[in-house]
Amino acid sequence: MHPFHWVPAEGQRHASLDFRPGGGYPTGMTVSTLCKQQLSADNSQLAWLWETCRDCNKEAHRIARSSAQHHAQGPQFAIAAWPTARGV
Repeated sequence: MHPFHWVPAEGQRHASLDFRPGGGYPTGMTVSTLCKQQLSADNSQLAWLWETCRDCNKEAHRIARSSAQHHAQGPQFAIAAWPTARGV
């Protein structure tokens, strides 16, 4: 799962890192987008058919690649030195 969500606003589909309420961003909610704008969400069915904002798409792909690379490295664990029982 990626940290961003898609939201139609101002005639395009944008991406946002803002908290998304259950059911999506409600129409009229102001959302900060990955293209660095503050826009009013439009949660109508037609709005989801709008073209994707080029700048949001570019940034969303960058975030997704970064997230995928982080997960591919696997969990990072610190290896603790265990005391040994030498001479026991």
